[in-house]
Amino acid sequence: MDLSISLKKAPTAEQNEKICDAAENAARSAVLNKIPAKRLEDLNILVEASGSKPLRLKVDVSANLSAGDEDMEELVREATDAAFKAAEDKVMELGLCRKPKLSRA
Repeated sequence: MDLSISLKKAPTAEQNEKICDAAENAARSAVLNKIPAKRLEDLNILVEASGSKPLRLKVDVSANLSAGDEDMEELVREATDAAFKAAEDKVMELGLCRKPKLSRA
């Protein structure tokens, strides 16, 4: 899933890294708050930032259970939403925009 954030200035490479790290950590926490790590066979989170004005974030979350029958689709969606929220918060914290204008694709 993709997210575009309109910025007032282009982020530095370091700021992009902080935004991606915040998004990845939020997605990981969202999954691990619902499913214990020992029940996960694998958890893959990919966050990519491209562009600058607007900044485009791509977040891919996939998870497989070693046992159990939970609906992973809903959990993956929640983790993706948490990643986008964390990215938005980090953009605001870094002072890259006043009020983000967001569009999800």
